[in-house]
Amino acid sequence: MVDKKKILILGIGNLLFKDEGVGIQIAEKMKNMNLPPDVEVVEGGTVVSALPYIIEKRDKVIVVDAMKAGGSPGTIYRLSEKEFLETRTGLRTTQESEFEDALRMTMVMKTNPKELVVIGIEPEDMGERDLKLNMELSPTLQKKVPEIIEAVMKEIGK
Repeated sequence: MVDKKKILILGIGNLLFKDEGVGIQIAEKMKNMNLPPDVEVVEGGTVVSALPYIIEKRDKVIVVDAMKAGGSPGTIYRLSEKEFLETRTGLRTTQESEFEDALRMTMVMKTNPKELVVIGIEPEDMGERDLKLNMELSPTLQKKVPEIIEAVMKEIGK
């Protein structure tokens, strides 16, 4: 059995649709940072089928993802596991649905993380207008990257 690090930073989203890929972009940047030894960073957009295994039995999972919640672009939200499961109803992205399914699977198997926090970022442009694939974050979210990373780092310290 592989020893898992206590804290997992999981970036989810679709890298091909501008701000929808913010979670993946943050994970890529954080992989190159000097993080505490008990922290692991995973880009969840490419490991969907393994998500239950990746998140199970962790002390803390910090999910980073785009989140349409009606705020101004670049707004950073923090949701607990309960808030994520109870208040995020209606239409969801594929990645959010797959992550929720993985989380619920670990709950059924009683291997769920001890704590889950979702850091959501209000997108400005998810590529809906031009329908072209674009891996660049909008200028608004590009400016917010340091603040998003700071929000994640605060969660690591809690």
